[in-house]
Amino acid sequence: MRITLDPLTRLSSGLRISVELKDGFVVSAGCSGMVYRGLEQMLLNKSPMDAPYFTQRICGMCSSFHATASASAIESACEATGTVPKDALVIRNVLNGFGWLKSHLEHLYLGFMPDLADPMYRDILNSSDLGNLLWKELKNRYASPGGEACSDALRCIRSISRAEGILGGRSPGSPVIVPGGVTSRPTRGDIYVLKDCVEDIKAIVQKRLLGALSIEEWLESTHDNGGEHAFKYLESLSRDDLSEEKGWGDLPLFMMFCSRMLAKDTLSLPAYIGLDELGGYPLDDQLIGFLSYGSFYQVRDGYAPVEDSQAGSFVLPAGFTPGGLQNINSAADRLDPGLIVEHVYASFYEDGEGRTSEAPMDEETVTVEKADAIGYDGIKYSFIKAPRYGRVPCETGPLARLINSRENLIVDTMRKLGGYKSAGYPMASVYTRTLARMQEALLLCRMLQGWIDDDLEAGDGIRRCVHVSPKPGSSGRGLIEAPRGALGHWLRVGDDGRISNYQVVAPTTWNASPKCGEMKSGPIELALLGCQTTPYGYVPGSEANPVGLYHVVRSFDPCVSCAVHVIRG
Repeated sequence: MRITLDPLTRLSSGLRISVELKDGFVVSAGCSGMVYRGLEQMLLNKSPMDAPYFTQRICGMCSSFHATASASAIESACEATGTVPKDALVIRNVLNGFGWLKSHLEHLYLGFMPDLADPMYRDILNSSDLGNLLWKELKNRYASPGGEACSDALRCIRSISRAEGILGGRSPGSPVIVPGGVTSRPTRGDIYVLKDCVEDIKAIVQKRLLGALSIEEWLESTHDNGGEHAFKYLESLSRDDLSEEKGWGDLPLFMMFCSRMLAKDTLSLPAYIGLDELGGYPLDDQLIGFLSYGSFYQVRDGYAPVEDSQAGSFVLPAGFTPGGLQNINSAADRLDPGLIVEHVYASFYEDGEGRTSEAPMDEETVTVEKADAIGYDGIKYSFIKAPRYGRVPCETGPLARLINSRENLIVDTMRKLGGYKSAGYPMASVYTRTLARMQEALLLCRMLQGWIDDDLEAGDGIRRCVHVSPKPGSSGRGLIEAPRGALGHWLRVGDDGRISNYQVVAPTTWNASPKCGEMKSGPIELALLGCQTTPYGYVPGSEANPVGLYHVVRSFDPCVSCAVHVIRG
């Protein structure tokens, strides 16, 4: 049986998923990016200094991140990364932090969580009193339209957009992030209003995600001191009332009742949704890895590129962790950008002189010439390329970042899942991906408050930009993290001082990549293998609404606008 999901994403279309089912299980999966756009070749022969303005139009959600990566690539080409002023890096942190938090909330409450209010769960959970209580909470919170969580998220997004406008002049597409620093000059009044916005944002996020606990209380017990505190807290909550007032914010509710291991296997509860069994990978270091480039600058003058021997330029570190559970017991591998390559074996691009892969700096973006070469059932089936780290497909995003930083809640949760008796729950799953996004949203609230209260300064005399000008023949790269994962911009300047090559590898390029020249599947394709149409198994008739498959794909928060940006002719 073949199922095709198209369109699939709620916030950005252009992603097509095809799966083959045998005996109710997915035995093959294809992930196709269908959007055909034009950014990289549009930049050819332009001034390098214009690149941040063009590239932030790649995506309306991620504009500040593309501007930051592009500015970093230019600063790298000028060997000027160590001269960017501290106060410029603080403003970049604040702008990117707001954008990051907004993206997480949009994904959670407008993209992923509404699937938990699917009527299928009503029919399954109504067999117990606890199940009826759980269904009532899921429906009231996440139903679309009408769920209270969506209204709260929109109020929070409005406050975030207001804060972005104060520092950036507009959102999205702010013009203030430039090579060498920023052009923003906040006043004392601006900072006062920003603090007011942050308090409003934190209050909404705290109410939604935690309910009774404050953000600091939760992070002190789970992030600072270890994830075991979270499990004890969940067990202490009343199961006669699942309201936010009783402590069942969205994070505790999700953490308890979307885990079969916690709800059923550990506490023998009669109601659960087994998202911890869904969307995992084979534990093979050659089939999957977790990649992050590092995010948010340390508050000091200048920063070092991730490959520099000087470590510690980023608050969330860069790193790579191979896919096996045993690898989280030691530190993440140091990131080597020289191992990043792109394949086009299954993509609608021409192979370069028989070579199976190229480094992004050497890559050319040349589409197939004939229209009949574009189809979604042949060897080539996507406009998305297939990046690999060495020879390994990589998941990027909140889960990869928190794995590489060995964040306590996520690592302890993965150890608990992976080590549970003989069940062997996967370390990466729909459950851990979503839990990581929720935990990261809380960490962002803490970091934003710190930057605005302690580091953001007002005044015209503060240096916020240095002059940079890339020389003919120079090249550089900017590697940062966007909300959805690892984002890289590669730039080469020609002898005439104009852009001679520009390549972007975005988070969804990694996560939604098709097969590479070695026939290794991309992360979303791999995560779909072995899945069934619902978290409770294959249910006849569920082919028309395969909620389980929706959960898997949407847990990656795919954005095809970022993943494909090509035009020809």
